[in-house]
Amino acid sequence: MVSREHHKTIVQSVLLVLLYLIAPAQALLPVDDPDIWWHLRTGQWIIENGWVPATDPFSSYGAGRPWVAYSWLFEILVYGLYSKLGLTGLVLFTVIGSLIITAALHLLVRRASLPFTAEVAITAVGLFCLKPVLTPRPWLFSILFFILVSHIVFAARTAGNVRRLYFLPVIFLLWANLHVQFIYGLALLLFLSAEALIGRLFQPGPGSAHTESIPFGRLLTLTILSAAATLLTPYHIHLYYGPIREYAVQTSVFQNIQEFHPMFFRSPEDWLVLALALGATFILGWRRETRLFPYLLLATGTFLAFRARRDVWVLVVAALAILGERQMTATSQDDATFTARRLMPVAAGIILSLVALGYYRNLSETNLTSHVARTFPADAVNFIKNNGEAGPLYNHLDWGGYLIWALPEIPVGMDGRTNLQGEERIERSLATWSGYAGWEVDPELRQARLIIADIHRPLTFLLRTDPRFRLVYRDEVTAVFVANRSETHRGNDSPPRR
Repeated sequence: MVSREHHKTIVQSVLLVLLYLIAPAQALLPVDDPDIWWHLRTGQWIIENGWVPATDPFSSYGAGRPWVAYSWLFEILVYGLYSKLGLTGLVLFTVIGSLIITAALHLLVRRASLPFTAEVAITAVGLFCLKPVLTPRPWLFSILFFILVSHIVFAARTAGNVRRLYFLPVIFLLWANLHVQFIYGLALLLFLSAEALIGRLFQPGPGSAHTESIPFGRLLTLTILSAAATLLTPYHIHLYYGPIREYAVQTSVFQNIQEFHPMFFRSPEDWLVLALALGATFILGWRRETRLFPYLLLATGTFLAFRARRDVWVLVVAALAILGERQMTATSQDDATFTARRLMPVAAGIILSLVALGYYRNLSETNLTSHVARTFPADAVNFIKNNGEAGPLYNHLDWGGYLIWALPEIPVGMDGRTNLQGEERIERSLATWSGYAGWEVDPELRQARLIIADIHRPLTFLLRTDPRFRLVYRDEVTAVFVANRSETHRGNDSPPRR
């Protein structure tokens, strides 16, 4: 007969397995991210050339223009995985990254000493909210490091554990070489420094016990050291003058690029994000929190998440960190302690479940490759290579990254590096591909000798009747047009003949 304690352990183990399957199950999918391809090509370029690029080597517009490969270390990593394991390596990277993020997020919530079922439920809500960003992108590292910095900062605020703060410069050194969103982590330290400074100036004496647990001078020194560590990259200060400044001033991309769109509240995860934000706000009011840091953190996370869905993770981590900041009760964890021996069957259950799910979804290398061919112009690229077609190339932004990788002989006309391509060009390109008025006088379209087009784009239908171009290839995904030479050299101001 199974004892009550043994039954409880089994239930908790099953709940853990289910919890740790949420994010990997969402990540265990074929590769269809449009940007992973230019990341792969950048990693290949760096390995072949032995250094990071200073100017853009991939697009016709960017040729000779300064370009910062701000995720250069990530790009070397994913290219190495792809070289050894193919597309399977990219899927494994995403799944393993999701598992590590799950563990970090779970520990962040676990600090609250909630009942085990509530702890699992809240963590599960946070993981469901992360669905849009569980893709092979460098932002997986940003999510992980942001959680780690939150762990360290909240532990220092509530328990006076200042030793872990000394790990911050090392974390930021690694983070700055992996992804540009390390700037969000620096914001955490600035908020904490502001809280400590205000506590020191306006709340002297016993009432400032929490802020005095982190002496302002030491905190300011660590913040400066962490910021200085972000300069230890191949690009140094250009990391700030380049992509950070460029992304900060761009506005129209938030209207034109899908991943920059706000949450539309047409899917459950959007409503869960809102629930977390409201829950964290309620907790701050219930605790009568008077210190500045959690309010700045929650306000920043809310702004970023509601501005662009790709940044919902900032709000998710902020909300869960606030929920887990202090113990709710003294003895509320239902004795949910797990030794290495007790965790072994949990780990085995997670691994076996993921293997079974991968088998069920048929994620073999062959099928992963077939999925890429159904999503991107793989067969059209083979046709172009076999027939020796040449540029200038005109292509949609969504396929630019893939063409950088699969067709390196021809510089792309447009790709997803929005800070390099510029807002005006992106807007004009998207309008042309949508067939809006004036599409026929797009200067880059007029100069093109080769067009690789998604067969479902409005421009593709218009080009079939445009005498300047002729259709030379078509499959279920792509149409390829080449310029008619007699039409290509006509005056730039002359409209196409009908």
